[in-house]
Amino acid sequence: MNQSELLNIAKNTSKNAFVPISNYQVGAALLAKSGTVYIGVNVEDEAIPAMSVCAERNAIQNAISHGDTEFLAIAVVGKMKDKDEFDATLTPCGMCRQYMIDMCKDIDIICYIDGAEKIVKPRDLLAFTYDYDDKK
Repeated sequence: MNQSELLNIAKNTSKNAFVPISNYQVGAALLAKSGTVYIGVNVEDEAIPAMSVCAERNAIQNAISHGDTEFLAIAVVGKMKDKDEFDATLTPCGMCRQYMIDMCKDIDIICYIDGAEKIVKPRDLLAFTYDYDDKK
């Protein structure tokens, strides 16, 4: 599966986001080593916003729930609910960046940066990471 196909799955998935607070729909498509693609969307909790979950973490947890724990790439896209166009710049939030360092530090993150599809690693996006494996 190439990066454009994974991005298209993320785009299609984003329409299922539950976003009563921000109206910002994020979709993620995670490619496991097994070849299976797991999807995730952001789900916002109006009553307790801190309990909201990002698309990237949903996709990773979905994969783990199905027994897959080794990942190759994750595509992430986002847009406002009332718009047709996806944002030209969107990268995972800080919490998701740290989560990816903890769960799949070598994964390729496919996202849009400055209007172009880019592939980056979690460490490229999060300076001065806390990596538990480095502490052992």
